[in-house]
Order: sequence, then structure tokens, then C-alpha cells
Amino acid sequence: MNVIQDLIDISRFYGNDKRYVIAGGGNTSYKNAEKLWVKASGHLLSTICEDGFALLDRKKLQVMSSKMYSIHPATREEEVKNDLADACITKDRRPSVETSMHNSISAAFVVHLHPTLVNALMCSQNAETQTQKLFGDKVLYIPYTDPGYVLFKEMEQRVEHFKKKNGKEPEVTLLQNHGIFVCANNIEQIQKIYDDVLSKIEQAIVEPLPSDKEIVCTSKNDIVEAISKMVNNQGQKMLKVVNNELIQHFSNSEENFAKISRPFTPDIIVYCKSTYIYIAQENTGDILQQAEKDIKAYFGKYGHTPKVILIKNLGLIAVGDSAKDCDIICDVYSDMMKIAYLAQSFGGEHSMTDAQIDFIDNWEVENYRRQKI
Repeated sequence: MNVIQDLIDISRFYGNDKRYVIAGGGNTSYKNAEKLWVKASGHLLSTICEDGFALLDRKKLQVMSSKMYSIHPATREEEVKNDLADACITKDRRPSVETSMHNSISAAFVVHLHPTLVNALMCSQNAETQTQKLFGDKVLYIPYTDPGYVLFKEMEQRVEHFKKKNGKEPEVTLLQNHGIFVCANNIEQIQKIYDDVLSKIEQAIVEPLPSDKEIVCTSKNDIVEAISKMVNNQGQKMLKVVNNELIQHFSNSEENFAKISRPFTPDIIVYCKSTYIYIAQENTGDILQQAEKDIKAYFGKYGHTPKVILIKNLGLIAVGDSAKDCDIICDVYSDMMKIAYLAQSFGGEHSMTDAQIDFIDNWEVENYRRQKI
């Protein structure tokens, strides 16, 4: 059996389906007694090959579990990054920041994804109680914890508690405002577990998503051309516009936009940043006047152009450095809308706090990942 080919196959299977993961999100791994293969930072699950995995020495990784690191977050994460690099056999590849979490689980295969349906539950007000209602004690639930070493230690402790209580490790770990870890000794079981989890969540959805059929605004071209000139005053940018019933739902009022005005997960911050422009005006002249004012103020405050502009009736405008960048922004922010819409079945949406957002915004690891995609 070629276990590395299995790892590649399961990675591409989920990586090519935007219901499970978008852009550079998610990571997968395989381990034996001595070594761990884990997705290298900046690689895509959708196209990954063997050289997209970092290979690490598990003995060196296990030392990190008991090591004392700095109490200062930036210093701590730098120390952890250096220790991961030291444990890495393939020095040309930077291992996923979640490598230690993969190593702490005994199962051979671990697949960590950010499925829309899972995050509809994990990014909801009633995430913990609804998880208990749907899955009972069969899954491990972890409240939001900053990614990196702190999350690794939190997960390690909770997995150990789960083992003492249930006599085995959890096959499924659900992380608030983050995603899901599934582990098993073969990829067929991984797929079965994912199918079962998503089926249960889907059955609990009260209101299905609106149609994704494109809606075209008659004044789109004039507005987009004008906004393009505004953002290009601050550096060469490309724009992409998408519009459908879901986007219309969130752009038709300030109240609905408020539901998607703050990020739910780290990936949203990585690709769309944490603040977005919303324009409620409907007249072309008023739209452009407001856009000019808001874009100028945004740049003055943050030092970069907005990545997301939402305009009533027109739709979602992605502002990126390339066509690929615009596609990713549209996919990620549209997924955020889906999460918010479906989260109403679980008590409403639950966004990240200011402190959680600031950690991701300033984390070197995520800035590195952002540059690689």
C-alpha cells in the first residue's frame, strides 16, 4: 500500500471541492512511528504532490510538547517556528503551523478542513450546545483558541481528557470559529466520518441557501470602472464583481450586512482582511460619492485598499492584486455569507473578537501563508 499516494489522494479529493476548503486552507498528514508527512505552508490541497508535504522527525516534535516557551505571544510563536524548522527533515518546506496537533493524534491519517456546513455550526451563537445535541459525546468540541502553540496545547489536554473518559481518542474534533479535525487509520474511514458529520449538520439546517444564479446590475460597468480608478490611485489593482440571491440578501440592508461585517474564521482574515466597505446607496452618483469617501478613509486608516466592497443591488466587488487573488476573495467572502446564512439555524452568527482578529492580522505565520498563495 502506498500511504503517501493515499495522503495525496485524500488531500486532492477535499481540496478540489470548495464546500470543504478554499484557497490555501486546511491541512492533511500521515504518520508512522518515526516520521510525519504534513502539508507544507503555502501549498494547496487541490494540487498537492509529494513535494508539497514537509517531512518531520517525530522524536523532535514530541520534545515540543513538554518544552517551556516564552509567555509573550510573538516571541513564543517565533520559538515554536524555529523548533518546527529544526524537526523538519525537508528543509526547503515550511511545515503547517498545526503540525504539532497532527503529531499529537495517534491515528495514521489526519484531515483538517474548513467545510461550510461545519463552520455554519462552529461559527454560530449556540455552537457548543448544538454540537452536544447533534453528536453527544462522540466528538470533541474546543472553544476558540488562538491558532499555533496555544491551540496545540489546548487540544492536547482535551484529547487526553476525552481518552480517559471514553477509552479512546476522538475521531472528530470540532473547533469553534475554525473548522474540524478528522482522524483514522485509512482514508476510506476518513471519508465515511466526514460524510456522517456533514449529513447530521445538513439535516439540522432550517433554511437552505438561496440560489447562486448570477444577477446582473445594469449600471455595473460604469460603477466598477469608476471604483477601479479610485483604488488604482493607491496601487495597481484588479476588480471582480459577483452578484446572486445570497449576496443580495446581505447587501439589501445595514442590518443584514452587520451579520457579515466581522470575520468568523482566521482564513477570512488571511484572504479578505477583517474590515469591509458597505454602500447602501442605490443611485449611481450617490454610490460613487460614497465609495470615494469610504475608500479614501479606509486607506488612510489601514494603509491598504479594501479587499471587499459590498454595494446594494450591485453585489460583491473583490479588489485584488491579480485575477487569481480576486477569485479567492470572492470565494472566501461568499463562503462567509453562506456560513452566516446557515448559522441562523443554530442561533445566529458568531464572529471573532477584536483580540482574536488582531492576533491573526499580526501573526507572521498567516502573513507568510497569505504571500504564498
